This record gives sequence, structure tokens and C-alpha cells, in this order.
Amino acid sequence: MIRTFGGPAVVQVRERGQFTIPAEVRRDLGIQEGDVLSLIWLDDTLIATRRRLVTPDVARAIESLMHQKGLTLEDLLEGLEEQRQTYVRERYGLD
Repeated sequence: MIRTFGGPAVVQVRERGQFTIPAEVRRDLGIQEGDVLSLIWLDDTLIATRRRLVTPDVARAIESLMHQKGLTLEDLLEGLEEQRQTYVRERYGLD
């Protein structure tokens, strides 16, 4: 299931590399104080998940699937933008 929150959350990185996950996102994902997140770095995209993942295996699997399908990260990001536009159009009647 893909959940959208009406657009990307914008956060500011502070001095020690910290940023705050917006309350709505924490609430919807059930993230609580003390939870540990796994971070996956794919090119210039950072993915955070509540569940501990074996990052290298997941990254290799995604990279392999992208290669098999002939997709680039730009293709995936473009698809996300198209999905966001569809959501906004359907939800709010905006273009």
C-alpha cells in the first residue's frame, strides 16, 4: 500500500544532522520516541523505515529490479511526481 500525505514533508537539518519527522507522519506510521529507524540510501534519495531491514540486500534487490525493468532513479521519481499530481487532481480537483 502506498500512502501519500498530500506532498513531500519539508524538514530542516540542524547542526548535528538531526531533523524532526512531522507529527502527522509519526502519528500515521506509529513512530514513537525511542523507535529505531532503518535508513536506505539510493543515489540521492533517503528512505526511512520503522522496521529493521538488511539494507545492502534491499538496495541490491531494488537495483536489480530497476535494471531488469530498464528504469533509472529519475524514472522512479518522475513516476512519483505523476502519482502526486493524480492524487492532488482526484482529491482536491486541482491541476
